[in-house]
Amino acid sequence: MNKYTDVLIIGAGLSGLMAAAKAAEQGKKVMLVAKGMGAVGLSSGCIDLWGYNLEDPNQVCQDPLAEIARLCAVNPQHPYARVRDVLEESLLFFRRVCQENGNPYLDHRGGNWLLPTALGTLRPTYLAPASMAAGDLQQVRGVLVVGFRELKDFYPDVLAANLKKSGVLQADCPLNTLMVCAGGGELTPNTLAHRLENPAVVDRIVDQIKPHLLPGAVLLLPPVLGERWDSQVAKNLAEKLGHPVYEVANIPPALPGQRLQQMLLHHVKGRGVEVVIGCTVNGARVADKRCTEVLATGAGKPIKISAKTVILATGSFLGGGLESKPGKAWESIFRLPVETGHEKWSARDFLSMAGHLFNQMGIKVNEHLRPVDKTGEVIIENVMVTGANLAGCNHPIEKCGNGVAVASGYKAGKLAGEVGE
Repeated sequence: MNKYTDVLIIGAGLSGLMAAAKAAEQGKKVMLVAKGMGAVGLSSGCIDLWGYNLEDPNQVCQDPLAEIARLCAVNPQHPYARVRDVLEESLLFFRRVCQENGNPYLDHRGGNWLLPTALGTLRPTYLAPASMAAGDLQQVRGVLVVGFRELKDFYPDVLAANLKKSGVLQADCPLNTLMVCAGGGELTPNTLAHRLENPAVVDRIVDQIKPHLLPGAVLLLPPVLGERWDSQVAKNLAEKLGHPVYEVANIPPALPGQRLQQMLLHHVKGRGVEVVIGCTVNGARVADKRCTEVLATGAGKPIKISAKTVILATGSFLGGGLESKPGKAWESIFRLPVETGHEKWSARDFLSMAGHLFNQMGIKVNEHLRPVDKTGEVIIENVMVTGANLAGCNHPIEKCGNGVAVASGYKAGKLAGEVGE
């Protein structure tokens, strides 16, 4: 089977979907192939731009965009230095796509949200789904944490105890917990979310919560209010209670990440992008510094795909985009060189605040996101690299993984849309 397209995107993660959305908006014929669903569904569903201050990693960053500008000045090898020119533009595009599809994402007056997590800690993030944007907990007049007897992975008392220890609440702020019943049995977040799509179950939950709800209190629930991005569970629950409801951030996989993935796939398919999941890319042919053909397998059949532009969004080691053996690492499709730094790839302390070197490994690119060698020479002229494939991003420590994915995917899609113009 032979395929021809303007833009071929390999990978269905956040950067790949952003690239597809932008290239399709510019009128290009776009094809997205991936062996799996990408890591978006394993994420919190939030867009972390930059979490903490450069000089003091214990202090939450108050102005992520300004901090990124400072970062690019002191670390010009960071991926943000390659995409800073489109960073704000990419965030506006992302929010517009979400708004158009009924899944609005909110900012916090240009700063970071501090979202309560299932463990009662506070998570800094730049953009949050409306269902998670609980506001400033420092100002609230009460908190009620609600759990479900059927859900065994969420413990309101743990959340409440740690939230109280955090010092974010006022000393006299009431903090209460409540367990409600959604019909019995033992449920996962997904199966509970499915059950809550039934209005009768929501009515039962409302009856149990109402007697315990204080005026002005923040109502926190696990992230189970609906299976899909366009679900009305949170809205219906809030209307019947006459009170806002908020989901807390949870450990992955979490439903807000799955909803974001569903929404973006829905969006790109609606814009004419051909999406092929379960398609494994095995290699590529390159001649005269151009990719002439990508070789893949789908449904047990070989596929040859030719494209004017190829966008590599296959992720890092976790997604199989990078491979390694002792002392050596490489990109899995084009065999692009991977920046590995020095000999030790990990820190002795697993929870080291400096992070692990393997998280920073990736492909070095120029300002057009094209892969380059150690001298800065472009290796393949019609290939662009995005997201976790990029070198120099210590995202678990910097809290910037989804921000880099949004900006780099958007820029690659924009540049691909300009090819031939």
